[in-house]
Amino acid sequence: MKTFGSIFFVNFYMDKLEAVQRVLRFSESVRNWCEKEERIFFDDFDSENVMDYDTGGRGELADTIIVKGIEEGFIDEGDLD
Repeated sequence: MKTFGSIFFVNFYMDKLEAVQRVLRFSESVRNWCEKEERIFFDDFDSENVMDYDTGGRGELADTIIVKGIEEGFIDEGDLD
């Protein structure tokens, strides 16, 4: 997986939004953490805000969700470029 700062570059196999959605769909622990600690829900993510690192964007949170998904085995690192 390539990173530039905290930005993940996700290839055509899985875009960043799809990766976030997959983790939130299948990882109960990440979904609960996101909903309870961050107060952000599945439907709050879209293709624009997962790439937005400015105030109000979800870029850093999306990166954290992807990392947690890899650690828990819900995303294979080979799916990401």
